[in-house]
Amino acid sequence: MSSGNRIALHPFLDENGAIFPLLDHLRTIRGTQLGDWDVWVDHEKSLIRGRVCALRKSKKARDAARLRTLRARTKKGKVKPETLEAAEYTFVFTTLQRKFSPTVVLETYRGRWQVELAFKRLKSIIGLGHLRKIDIDGAKAWLHGKLLVAFLTEALIIAGTTFSPWGYALIEES
Repeated sequence: MSSGNRIALHPFLDENGAIFPLLDHLRTIRGTQLGDWDVWVDHEKSLIRGRVCALRKSKKARDAARLRTLRARTKKGKVKPETLEAAEYTFVFTTLQRKFSPTVVLETYRGRWQVELAFKRLKSIIGLGHLRKIDIDGAKAWLHGKLLVAFLTEALIIAGTTFSPWGYALIEES
């Protein structure tokens, strides 16, 4: 779970079953400090123990997240101040043991997010969202072809952006 605002700010409980005040805890994070708090989630009448690992986004990322939140919510109505404030953080619920530091948890989430973005890009740019074949062999061939085109395209883009006949990028002096 993250501050992509897909979750409410109150699904977490403390050890006594009371609502865990997530925003109050997030507000304690200073600079590049990480937050790491024990929480419980009520799932089908049983409590699941986990933890929330969190960090405050950079100023640039906070501004971008607030803008995205405002744009997404304007269609649905007014944005709550708590929602905008939560957008300033990235927070992840995990059931991983404490031997996994908050840094490991957040870096794992970051890596997972990169995979999500890659699949989103593949689905939208090269139409990878829907298989055009019904039989397994045809579907595999179609999918492999699409992936080959995607990888070749990405390789060409990278080569094109880094290639220069003189061997280095020009940097404009101010």
